[in-house]
Amino acid sequence: MLRYELIDHTADIGMRVFGTTLAELFENAGVALFELIADLTTVSVRHYRSVSLSRETPEDLLVEWLNELLFICDTEQLLFSSFSVKLLDSTSLTARVGGEVYQEDRHRIKKSVKAATYHNLTLTCCNGIWQATVVFDV
Repeated sequence: MLRYELIDHTADIGMRVFGTTLAELFENAGVALFELIADLTTVSVRHYRSVSLSRETPEDLLVEWLNELLFICDTEQLLFSSFSVKLLDSTSLTARVGGEVYQEDRHRIKKSVKAATYHNLTLTCCNGIWQATVVFDV
């Protein structure tokens, strides 16, 4: 199954993310985000971070998940290549993400992503496949 695909957007970057479960969709959204940022074939898993979030809706949770990953990336200079959702319900998430500290001589940064936005945000399940549309501010 396709993990994600880029979609046309006039100013920013749009992405459609898929998963057979909601947890897999969140994991694939993390992969999609960091594949926008860097060449993940060069990112090893040397450090782990736990991420725990609570929000009112699954859509809010998805945006917050992606923005929390960006926050950690920006403040700790970590690139993530491993995403494992341990617990997920409609309002809370616990996950473990893995990656390593950015090294200019090893990692190629492809794009600077500022934030996941609520613009055109959707999250649906149809015929057992979860799908989300997310637009990133770049």
